[in-house]
Amino acid sequence: MIPRQARQIYEKYCARGEAMPVAMVYGTHPAIFFAASFTTTFGNDELGLAGALMEEPVRLVKCESIDLEVPAEAEIVIEGEVLPNVLEPEGPFGEVTGTYAGGSDSEVFQVKAITQRKDPIFYALHCGFPVTDAQSTMGIGIEVATKRHLSDVEGGMNLLDVRAVTEAGDMMLIIKLRPKHPGQVKTALMAALSGPYLHPKLAIAVDEDIDANDLRQVAWSMTTRVHAERDVTMIPETRVFSLDNISPTAPGMGSFARVGTKWLIDATIPAHLSEAERYNFEPAFPKNFENVNLKDYLP
Repeated sequence: MIPRQARQIYEKYCARGEAMPVAMVYGTHPAIFFAASFTTTFGNDELGLAGALMEEPVRLVKCESIDLEVPAEAEIVIEGEVLPNVLEPEGPFGEVTGTYAGGSDSEVFQVKAITQRKDPIFYALHCGFPVTDAQSTMGIGIEVATKRHLSDVEGGMNLLDVRAVTEAGDMMLIIKLRPKHPGQVKTALMAALSGPYLHPKLAIAVDEDIDANDLRQVAWSMTTRVHAERDVTMIPETRVFSLDNISPTAPGMGSFARVGTKWLIDATIPAHLSEAERYNFEPAFPKNFENVNLKDYLP
């Protein structure tokens, strides 16, 4: 069990020697699916978030065998309990990073009842080498949480865009901003890697003339605007994503607690340069290039 909010609840049940009731829900409104994958402050209601996305309350019904409520329109509901302090081998299987995970002992879910609609649709999530459903869904949540997190840094900054790179298994962030003063870019990058999600371990900052969704432009910015000695920062011995296989597990903490290195790349033009000096870092195009439409010349 990933060490987030469900884990915190499970540990309370274990301390009492009780099984934790759980309902697995398949085939719901996409808003519920997105809300379930979103990491927010403990105690916030993800179903309330789903309702906000749907612009109407989520209708709930009581489970048959456990004291929980589930979305009324679900296709399939598997009810049961996670047994306290019982572990069995699980995995390995494909994960959002694009690599295999698991192959270790995990908690045991004991099924008590299965309910379903007539001729139900079983929705399966393909998870493996990018890009799959997993990276796309998780990436949206990471982007939203990072934007909200950065809005509080230094009382707000000129943040223009945030992109979780699905092609990198959501472990890479691109931050597009207009810095107000020297040092703010690095502050933004450090904050971006200290948000609610542990997934990102690499954050890259780009200028407002770079499209954060175009990896070609981002790569060009990294090679032309980065002085590696000055603009690349490593942060060792920090918590990283539990599925980051290259990082070792923390001693005595199990496979879901890993310690590794995060790194920041400032691929922006130095804020202190004059307009004349900044010209040296502008993309070079022929005159009127922006007005050329290749469709006018190619068959």
